[in-house]
Amino acid sequence: MHVILVPGFWLDASAWDDVAPVLLQAGHTVEAITRDGDTLDEQVAALVERLDDVASPDEPVVLAGHSGAGPIAYMAADQRPSLVAHLLYVDTFPGPAGGCVNDELPVVDGVVPLPSWDVWEPATVRGMTPSLREAFEHRAIPEPAAVPSDRFHYADAARHTIPATVITCEIPATELATMVADHQTWAEELVATEELSIVGLETGHWPMFTAPLELGELMVRALATRPDLA
Repeated sequence: MHVILVPGFWLDASAWDDVAPVLLQAGHTVEAITRDGDTLDEQVAALVERLDDVASPDEPVVLAGHSGAGPIAYMAADQRPSLVAHLLYVDTFPGPAGGCVNDELPVVDGVVPLPSWDVWEPATVRGMTPSLREAFEHRAIPEPAAVPSDRFHYADAARHTIPATVITCEIPATELATMVADHQTWAEELVATEELSIVGLETGHWPMFTAPLELGELMVRALATRPDLA
C-alpha cells in the first residue's frame, strides 16, 4: 500500500526519515509530506489535493498522522473517505467536532514556536535525550498561529467506516482503551470508528525520534492485520 506520512507540529517531512525504511522493507511505498497552509482548513485542503493526485477508490492509501497532524489526516479522510484505506494515529487522535488541537499554545509574532521543554509532562518527553532535544530545536518550524486553535469540522459519516489504529505512547494502551470504552467526550470520533485498534509503544510523544524502528514495526503490523493492505 501507499502510505502518506504527515508530521506533527514544528516538524517537516524529514521527521519520518528513520521510520520510512521500515515500511519500505515491508513492501509499502512511502510518501512523507510537509504540511502546507496558514490555517487548519488550508492544511487539510493541501492533503486532500494530494489524495486526489495519488489515490482512487480502487487503490486507496494509508494516512498516518502524528500529534497535531492526526486531526488533519482525519479531516482529509472525512472529505475523501473512499480514498483512505486505513488511518494510523501516532500518539494522537481525531478530536470531536468543535474541538481544536490546542488553543493554549502561546503565539509569538504571529506564529506558535516550539515551547520550552519544561512545559511538557514527563511522559511526553520520555526518551528525548539532550541530543534529540537539540536536534529537534534545530529543525523546529514555527506553526501558523491559526492551526492549533482552528476548530475541527466533519461532514461525511463514512469516515467512521475507515479502519483506524492508534499507536499510543504517553498513555498505556489499556488505559486509552478504557477511556474510549467509557465513551469520554474527547474520544467520540474514536468511539464511532467501526474498526479501531489501540496498541502501545512505551516511549514519549516523538517516537519517530526515540523509537523509530519500533514505531515502523507497529505501523507495518497494523496494516498487515488486513490482508487487502498487506
